Amino acid sequence: MPSRDEVATTVREIFQATLKVEPSKLRDEATLQDDLSLDSLDMVEVVYELEERFDVQISEEKIEEIRTFGQVVDGLHAAVEAKS
Repeated sequence: MPSRDEVATTVREIFQATLKVEPSKLRDEATLQDDLSLDSLDMVEVVYELEERFDVQISEEKIEEIRTFGQVVDGLHAAVEAKS
């Protein structure tokens, strides 16, 4: 089972590859909408990639609750742990 740091590294790679977000912006406290300029279409793309890479399902409700990069990592790490 991957650690939170390992999950964070993969999430950073996906944000960089999929959305061309600068690595320096990918901090836990960075807000998805304001700091990273993501819109709902960007989120759909990222969620799809994360679900594929980690073989998990992320509920619509969970996605709507996520506001920061750190919450993406924490939520994904919890989903991966729950699956194990």
